[in-house]
Amino acid sequence: MPRPDFELTTRAATTFGAYAQARGVDVQAAAKAHGLPPPPVLGKPGAGELTLPASQLIAFVDELAERVGDPHLGLAVAQATPRGAYGVAEFMIRTAPTLKDACLNFARFSALISPEHFFFFEQDGQAASVQQRSAFGRGASGRHQNEYAAAMFALTIRSLVPTAQFSSVWFINPPPKDDTRLREFFGAPLEFDRETNGVAFPSALLDAPVVSGDPALAAYLESHAVSALHERPQATDLSGRVRQAIREALKDGEPTIERLAVRLRLSGRTLQRRLSDANTTFQLLLDDVRLSLARTYLSDERLDISEIAYLLGYSELRAFDRAFRRWVGVSPGEYRQKRPSP
Repeated sequence: MPRPDFELTTRAATTFGAYAQARGVDVQAAAKAHGLPPPPVLGKPGAGELTLPASQLIAFVDELAERVGDPHLGLAVAQATPRGAYGVAEFMIRTAPTLKDACLNFARFSALISPEHFFFFEQDGQAASVQQRSAFGRGASGRHQNEYAAAMFALTIRSLVPTAQFSSVWFINPPPKDDTRLREFFGAPLEFDRETNGVAFPSALLDAPVVSGDPALAAYLESHAVSALHERPQATDLSGRVRQAIREALKDGEPTIERLAVRLRLSGRTLQRRLSDANTTFQLLLDDVRLSLARTYLSDERLDISEIAYLLGYSELRAFDRAFRRWVGVSPGEYRQKRPSP
């Protein structure tokens, strides 16, 4: 898989660095070799977002795996990540009343967990899944980061519903030389070279109560989590500027790449090529912006769903309903009903 060279904002360097440092690795030397900040920033697991080229991050994590001597570093780091490392977003997941509510919160607050990734929940017949993909495409994360993402899904779900078992697990990367340890950890069939990282489980589990569920605490945390989403700094790269232009264009109806290109003083073809060079697409960014805004609008009971569809640039409610089901796995109305009462 080719390694892209574009910048992303991530906690992976700090999280993997903290783990390696605790095991005696000279992380400062490894960080310096790859142009990363030295500890103590790297000594805080789950904290300290850094903006750096994806290829630089992948090379750094690969080197840490060699220095630690662990071919499945991502799995090991996930198992060692302390509870609470992902702050208010994590606690919105842990205090949800049911597993389905927790999965919805994975998607709803994904920008607080990993700002350059989309998390989404799907329910299809007898199976449900939580998945992750990068806004920059399949090459944005290395194997260790992909294994970390799937392992964190599994560990979190098992902590919420201890009886949970997985029907399948999949990864973006090609298969490793030996997947025995992964199969033992997940206890499920593995798939590789997929478009996302994800775990699937029987949909019958969705109504299972979360052992740490606390509706009152979830309601209290809700405003803090939503505020944190709103306060995230805006990106200054091309993807960030396109997202901002999309937000501004939505009031005029369905955005198109040609209209956005005019706002950015580019030709449509040039914008399309530059987004491709950044391993993303106009459609991915449009979906990301719409989903983020939809979550915010649905938290405001004063807005009916047809108004929200209009605010998101849809010409009809049915189109918004189809899109939201594709992103989250439920209709906008069902999503709103499942939210904790303020």
